[in-house]
Amino acid sequence: GIIESDPARRFVVVSAAGRKDAKDNKITDLLYLCHAHIEYHVDYVPLFRMIEERFLEIKQELQLATPIEGELRQLEERLSELSLDELVSRGEYFTAKLMADYLGFPFVDARDVISMRYDGSFNYEDTSERLKTILARHQHFVMPGFYGSTPDGHIRVMTRGGSDITGSILARCLNADVYENWTDVSG
Repeated sequence: GIIESDPARRFVVVSAAGRKDAKDNKITDLLYLCHAHIEYHVDYVPLFRMIEERFLEIKQELQLATPIEGELRQLEERLSELSLDELVSRGEYFTAKLMADYLGFPFVDARDVISMRYDGSFNYEDTSERLKTILARHQHFVMPGFYGSTPDGHIRVMTRGGSDITGSILARCLNADVYENWTDVSG
């Protein structure tokens, strides 16, 4: 409703799905735990099932068509090969895919837009150039926050709260009049 209430809100950056209630887990926390389980040779399947079920529940509740089941299966098959950054970025990735479907907006992957140097700093010039290419195809879009890519194409995550940073980088590179940061946390 927030996005639809103002047609000027054309570029949306999302975080990973948070808690449904106080007893629930954040997707990002579960992904970090999955990686730790893999690293220490502990069964990660129950954790991954929680993540998978959460995304499929969102899809079903919102009656979305995005075929994420296949991508979730592929992710599970590759879990032990993925870097920590790539694995943890999937929370934002899948959340953005679902949000794009819900809004009827195109999905744009942050790895194709947010350019990061090897030291973790942002390359605004390259990000702006990448954005020009995207804007030639899309007048609005949904993009995951929290990650970008290094010059060699590897995913690199930001610190927690990185989706807010992604939104501000996008606003800067778009020369946006306004950057709004909406959250489910009061205050």
